[in-house]
Amino acid sequence: MDLLAALGTLLLFSGLGVLVGILTGLAPGLHVNNVAALVVATQGAWATGLSGILPVLAADPGALAGSLSAFIVAAAVSHGIFDFIPSTFLGAPSEETALSVLPGHRMLLRGEGARAVELAARGALLGVLLSVALLVPLRAVLADPVGLADRSRAWTGVFLIALLAALLASEGFRRGRRVRRILRAAWVQTLAAALGVAVLRGASGVSEDIVLFPLFSGLFGLPGLLLAARARVGPIPSQRIETQGRPAPGELGASVRGSLAGAAVSWLPGLSGGAAATLATLGSRRGSDPASYMVVLGSVSSSTAVLSVAVLFVIGRARSGAAAAVRTLLGATPPWSELPSVPTALVLLLGSAVLAASVSAPIAVRLARRVASKWSAMDPRRLAVATLVGLGALLLLLAGPAGFAMAAAATAIGLVPVVAGVRRVHLMASLLVPVLLGFL
Repeated sequence: MDLLAALGTLLLFSGLGVLVGILTGLAPGLHVNNVAALVVATQGAWATGLSGILPVLAADPGALAGSLSAFIVAAAVSHGIFDFIPSTFLGAPSEETALSVLPGHRMLLRGEGARAVELAARGALLGVLLSVALLVPLRAVLADPVGLADRSRAWTGVFLIALLAALLASEGFRRGRRVRRILRAAWVQTLAAALGVAVLRGASGVSEDIVLFPLFSGLFGLPGLLLAARARVGPIPSQRIETQGRPAPGELGASVRGSLAGAAVSWLPGLSGGAAATLATLGSRRGSDPASYMVVLGSVSSSTAVLSVAVLFVIGRARSGAAAAVRTLLGATPPWSELPSVPTALVLLLGSAVLAASVSAPIAVRLARRVASKWSAMDPRRLAVATLVGLGALLLLLAGPAGFAMAAAATAIGLVPVVAGVRRVHLMASLLVPVLLGFL
């Protein structure tokens, strides 16, 4: 395939990936990992279907695998950007945006719902660009000459324990009754860990591809919706629709922290985007600012999507569903043997990611503004009830009765940090502890 045809194919499949990412991002319960698994399962059908449209591509298995990989990467980046719209306006989080529910809602109640999504989208775009800049340094750190990936394998369990301890210690940065808050946070971690072990390392009765949906919906989404449905509050404040202009000086620093956190998520097992975003804001003067947090979380989301695929070419490990699908499609991932020379397949995938972020970010901002312009006319209690009903129906449809029961149990635990007055990030122990037990 010549260069012009390769570029045209890249644009076509990246564009299709953006469209699919918009769909999965806006629909609570749908995830790009499910799309990636479907693409892998139907790889042969793609070749047959393209035989009459793009015969050159259908006849070249390598080119087809690369095009489908670009499709998955573009869908993952686009999904990560559009996922902030339902997590801000509806409170239905995915694994990546679970910790954005509270900051996003705080900004929504201040009339800044559209700005929350815009900050996350800008952070995501900066995160993709910074990921490209971090690519060569990450390769040098994980492989030769540093070789951190192999050196740190024996210490992964210690790292996860230190991470849980650091999350507890983060409660001490807040004023008043620090010891009591740390003890309450430890209790939240214990409850969440017990649920996570039962769900992820036991017989939950829910498919592995969808199990995180009821778990995180119960821990992060449903508690907030239940509280909103019961609260006696006035109408949602009028949402301000304004153009941000140039990025604020603090946005670049927040994006750098988020991208570095995303680099860690891309190869460290058990470290989720939400926990990494929280750690990335520790020690920052703006760490408690929801606007800064949205930028960090957007950068974490996009940089994780990009660098988790890049890590395949460095150490051959997949830390996300999209990366696992790319590894299956490409077969033996071309090794990145020499530091200055980036594999051609990786360059094409990076181009797909940059293209997807450049297209998705402005579209998501415009859509968020349109949603925000109509949001203040709605009754928040009725909206919360409607969202509860819709999310419950999705749980039954996608996860079945077992998933619905799991979400109910997770909701009971998800209400504990609200009552105890501690941060919801401690609920991420539901994911960290099962991984820790696997290493211990």
